[in-house]
Amino acid sequence: MIKTTIYSVALGTIILSSGAIATPVTNSTFTPTSSNVSNSTVKLAASSVDTAALEEAVFKQINDYRVSQGLKKLTRNSAIDNQARIHSQDMAKGKVPFGHTGFSERVKAVGIPYSSASENVASNYGYSDPVTTAVQGWLKSPGHLANIKGNFEKTGIGVVSNNSRGEIYFTQLFFTPVTTPVTTPLTTPVTNSTFTPTSSNVSNSTVKLAASSVDTAALEKAVFKQINDYRVSQGLKKLTRNSAIDNQARIHSQDMAKGKVPFGHTGFSQRVKAVGIPYSSAGENVAYNYGYSDPVTTAVQGWLKSPGHLANIKGNYDKTGIGVVSNSRGEIYFTQLFFR
Repeated sequence: MIKTTIYSVALGTIILSSGAIATPVTNSTFTPTSSNVSNSTVKLAASSVDTAALEEAVFKQINDYRVSQGLKKLTRNSAIDNQARIHSQDMAKGKVPFGHTGFSERVKAVGIPYSSASENVASNYGYSDPVTTAVQGWLKSPGHLANIKGNFEKTGIGVVSNNSRGEIYFTQLFFTPVTTPVTTPLTTPVTNSTFTPTSSNVSNSTVKLAASSVDTAALEKAVFKQINDYRVSQGLKKLTRNSAIDNQARIHSQDMAKGKVPFGHTGFSQRVKAVGIPYSSAGENVAYNYGYSDPVTTAVQGWLKSPGHLANIKGNYDKTGIGVVSNSRGEIYFTQLFFR
């Protein structure tokens, strides 16, 4: 969901981030290295940037790609555009960090009943064609690409230029609307990528897990096994578990379980940095559920059915960390971080 390392050079820097609320939220993140641009590349002056034209260019390039893949074009929606612009503006002004802070709130603020929603964000400066730079970066990142190719119908795009530094911020939201309102999205984003299965209708014979009786260490091992079993079934290498990554995953699950942070990917960049491992890319999946006799399988199967979460699971990563925490209400929170 988030590009976590920022490379700064005089010209030609790009940062990308994707998040999915496949009513959860997938956070797949990609950090391309800064490009080597020649002196002939002119840095765009913020005052000269036609952001409306850039938004139209993003819309066209994304739809052109979807058509090339045999997918239906997205339709643009003004309410979604508005929320995308607000987020790009907030990032440009430094009100929120680059990434998907407030993603769930944006989706709700759009006011469209939906079954799934996702988000891609990017930032760059110094490029003569900032739109192509951002879109091509997304297309080269599995998490962002999963959003672009996802089963969505509507989109909103917001592009904002930072007047003082000339940086250009991009936010694109993707929606699958439903005809009747839903109280809980069927699948939850932005890399940031999170998935929230709805609580199950369990019979009286199914006992709700008491927080005190939950063996979270065993649940973490079960997540690790199920994810690696799936990767092996797809011809992919197993991930290795790392205690430093585990620790950051547990802290995030604990913070969500206690309500210190909203469900999602708040603080993702800080978690990745806190691990202290050199890396080229990182991603995150989160989930929570309650009332299930097998909460791990419920969470993992939810991730596997969501394109954004699945992109993280199948991604070119080699290390992982898992944190599972339960709270006094019997809710179980899952965080899995992926590193390469």
